[in-house]
Amino acid sequence: MKLELDKLAKSYGEVLVLDRVSLCLDDINSLVFIGPSGGGKTTLLRLIAGLEQPDSGTILINDKPIEYRSAECLREYRKKIGMVFQAYNLFPHLTALQNITLPLVKVHGYTESRAQEEALILLERFQLADQALKKPAQLSGGQKQRIAICRAVAIRPEFLLLDEPTSALDPEYTSEVLDLIGELRDDGMRLILVTHEMGFARQAADYLVFVGDGGLIAQGTPAELFETESDERVSRFLNKVLKYT
Repeated sequence: MKLELDKLAKSYGEVLVLDRVSLCLDDINSLVFIGPSGGGKTTLLRLIAGLEQPDSGTILINDKPIEYRSAECLREYRKKIGMVFQAYNLFPHLTALQNITLPLVKVHGYTESRAQEEALILLERFQLADQALKKPAQLSGGQKQRIAICRAVAIRPEFLLLDEPTSALDPEYTSEVLDLIGELRDDGMRLILVTHEMGFARQAADYLVFVGDGGLIAQGTPAELFETESDERVSRFLNKVLKYT
């Protein structure tokens, strides 16, 4: 996957979140954004997802720009990517199975039978088949997030975006979700991930970008950022988050 950001800027009111950010990465399979809370990681991910529009600048994925001003182009682009949110975003009145099949039928034109077949294959693969007929209120946090990942994967996306997918989970459920994400990565799924789980970031990322203070402060392989990075802001952040790990 090739990702290019060219002078990307985004503000919310008077708060400048991203200040003319530029980045060019070739052949990345697993990209992880790290950095302090409020530093702009989620905003950057939402811009890549087409859920937010930049104030200025462009994003190109595999040499194709995201056309923010064309509703039709943006809709077609979103069909090709998977998105997993912090808060699961499952429909509470639908079963786990229905949460997966609904977008396949309504957005991607699957028949009900084909959508159900695809969903059941994924549920079986990720040891969730016995949860298929349960509604979200009957599921643990880890199960809900794994169902949300199944829903995103079911559309066979070009790449998967994950916004702090374990931030609301207990340690046991965090491990379940991270294991699933790691399995997807090992299977060749292209990932762009925001996380505070530094151990997982170090293990799963091909490339890391440290986002903060309105820009991209540092970038490199896990070894470069965790072992040799000299930027004071990065070192201070890593020393804090790794202190008790």
